[in-house]
Amino acid sequence: MDGIIFGSCAVAGVIVTVLCTRRAVHNPRVFTWLIAVAFGVCTVGVFFAVPAVARVAEEVTGLDNAGKLVAHVCAILWCASLQITMVDLAYRPEYLRSAMYQRLFVAAVELAVMIPLFVATNGDDVEFTTAYVDHPSVAAYLLVYLSYVLVTCGELAFMCGRTALRSGTARPWTGAGFTLCSVAAVLGVGYTMSKGSYIVFHALGHPWSLDAEEALSPALSGLAVLFLFAGLTMPMIGGMRRRLRRRGEAPLAEPDAGPVSS
Repeated sequence: MDGIIFGSCAVAGVIVTVLCTRRAVHNPRVFTWLIAVAFGVCTVGVFFAVPAVARVAEEVTGLDNAGKLVAHVCAILWCASLQITMVDLAYRPEYLRSAMYQRLFVAAVELAVMIPLFVATNGDDVEFTTAYVDHPSVAAYLLVYLSYVLVTCGELAFMCGRTALRSGTARPWTGAGFTLCSVAAVLGVGYTMSKGSYIVFHALGHPWSLDAEEALSPALSGLAVLFLFAGLTMPMIGGMRRRLRRRGEAPLAEPDAGPVSS
């Protein structure tokens, strides 16, 4: 199941990363480049989340759980890139710099805690999954990781929803796209709640079904990635449709620049 879900996300990620990089080249702004970076990082992360790829990564590097570490680090960088993207869209210029630095600092602190904990815990007798939360350090590592993703997805759900409402009828494709992004962030919250609740209830001695968690969490994370990919590419489609109507032809035009910062 994990291979099918994350493999599909990796293929979709390559496509949208190329599209968004083209958009950033023709319409260079902070948020257009950050969207391209976020997609690229996410694509790398979901690629290494494919079990077969993770096994190859371990064999090549000689590092146990190398694929899991890459996937988790990419998830942190992905969330930070998306946060700064939305900050660029949602904040006034005088607040933009400080808001960006705050989120970069939080992401740096998260990685500074998470990576040493991984190194101290890593070994051939553990995996960084809910099946190994009997190991206290694995449980701590996962909770640190999931807490960051929970908070950032919560903020992204709010900011994407707000941007969708502000787009109104003037930019319907942009509004619909950020609505899908908000749904993706809610699915991300669901993913963290699924894994996190299993860990917490396991610690309390009343875990729910591990089989159910191992089926639900990848589905939620995979859907979140696909909804986000769709949501952030829809403004480009809207921009090209508008230019098609204006010019009466299909040129290689700049995509929709998205909503204007307030």
